[in-house]
Amino acid sequence: MRLRRVYSAQPLATGSRCTIGGIAANHVRRVLRLRAGDALTLFDGHGGEYEARLEGCGRDEVFVAVGAYRGIERESPLHVTLVQGISRGDRMDLVVQKATELGVAHIVPLAAERSVVRLDAQQSDRRLEHWRTIAIAACEQCGRNRVPGIAAPLALHELLERREPGLTSVLLSPEGTMRVAELPAPGAGLMLLIGPEGGLSVTETAAALHAGFRAVRLGPRVLRTETAAITALSAIQQAFGDL
Repeated sequence: MRLRRVYSAQPLATGSRCTIGGIAANHVRRVLRLRAGDALTLFDGHGGEYEARLEGCGRDEVFVAVGAYRGIERESPLHVTLVQGISRGDRMDLVVQKATELGVAHIVPLAAERSVVRLDAQQSDRRLEHWRTIAIAACEQCGRNRVPGIAAPLALHELLERREPGLTSVLLSPEGTMRVAELPAPGAGLMLLIGPEGGLSVTETAAALHAGFRAVRLGPRVLRTETAAITALSAIQQAFGDL
């Protein structure tokens, strides 16, 4: 059965009617090919989901009647923050998509010293909106009712200054001596740091280790940054989460 899950940017309430426009409206009309009277599921990112029914379509919007609320959550019990070195367009897009599917709670794009992609303020705003759109689509597909937060890009020193205390902090490194299964059980949550295509610089690696990050390796092979993110998150969720 095809999933008929649609994100609403406006808050939802049982018995109300909402108008959905933009990409979501196009998804309803052209991808799902729904017509008046068809059932769908709505979520607004604040938790839970709503039964709904399509009432009609305008030129660039659709009109939906909101029905019963279902307090369904599909969030991982492990609160994971992924700090991902910014990589080229489709690679970063893939990481955002798959990290969302794998239950990450927050994503922090890292403006690393070796990042090929350099974003000014205007470009950063556009990329953030683009990545959020990808995360929303991934939530629609995988059943999550909470959209992971995506922060503005940070340099490593900014990340270390703002890092929450109590997190189990993991640096993915080919030189790491630990494996995921050897990590202590995370308490308040886990922060996973992964460099861009060229990896972290020697200075960045030293700063992370000095700040208490544990260097972890995945195996004998050096993985692409997007492969490393997907593999590490899968291993972490299997060890401490819900896979």
